[in-house]
Amino acid sequence: MENITRAGKIFKDYMKTINSNLWQIKGSEVGPHIMVLGGVHGNEKTGVAVIKKLYDLFSEGQEKVVRGTLTFGLGNEEAIADNVRGVNGRNLNRLFTKQHLSGLPENFYESQRAHVLAPLLASADILLDLHATFYKSEPFLACANSSEHGKIFRWFEANTVLTDPNFVIGEERATTDEYVDECGGVGICFEAGWMEDVTLVDSTLKSVLSILRDQNILVTKNNNPPPQHDYRIFELVSKVNLTKAGFNYVDGIGMESFFPVHGGQVIGYVGGQKVVVPGDGVLVFQRTEDQWQVGEPIFFFAKKMK
Repeated sequence: MENITRAGKIFKDYMKTINSNLWQIKGSEVGPHIMVLGGVHGNEKTGVAVIKKLYDLFSEGQEKVVRGTLTFGLGNEEAIADNVRGVNGRNLNRLFTKQHLSGLPENFYESQRAHVLAPLLASADILLDLHATFYKSEPFLACANSSEHGKIFRWFEANTVLTDPNFVIGEERATTDEYVDECGGVGICFEAGWMEDVTLVDSTLKSVLSILRDQNILVTKNNNPPPQHDYRIFELVSKVNLTKAGFNYVDGIGMESFFPVHGGQVIGYVGGQKVVVPGDGVLVFQRTEDQWQVGEPIFFFAKKMK
């Protein structure tokens, strides 16, 4: 992907390039620091497109920050350029752990980029990290479900919240939103449906701008109330990792997110061993077979809380 900076130029004396494909705008009044990221996984198209549109809006002066600080940009530039989730199978969104960030960057791009992003995330009051899924999916929120988070994510056009209070995804705090939460901010991950589907770019951009306006950091104000929601709440319980024995799904298991399953149901086999669902719930974050790696998750199981 062509770098969308313009030789590091400062636009209208307020929009500054602070790192490669990362920009920051500071208002004249004190206010919150809000960070917006797209392309933390390089083949998830909606977030990248939203960042490009934000860049155009602010660089052309159609929107202006008057209060606080806005930082926005692309997460994994090299993966975006190669249209892959991560370079050489790396996952940038599992590197925001205390252990990884406490040392020097390792000798691969995602580690170096995580160390660039971490100080910005640590100082953010609010993070909006824009993602997408491997298979067909409704849009949903993947983050904590506190009242503080709800005040932010209510602006997104989504009626489902997937929480991970026990850190099933990374087996510890490892994602961008978890890191921001740990540092005292509010981290929001929005999953905008299938990774190749860009039909939600405009509505996602609208939601992001609505949040910025709701936080009173833009010149323009909110003219409409947030969408009305009756949220379904799910909690991640477990995951199945690929082993050298391989994995085969049982016929009829769907690949769309929030595919319903029942306690005791056989959903696949590892070698000759059955994989049985631990209770009623749903399968989420299923990966396409070309993305399977030994030791990495094939899918996750979640139970419905509300």
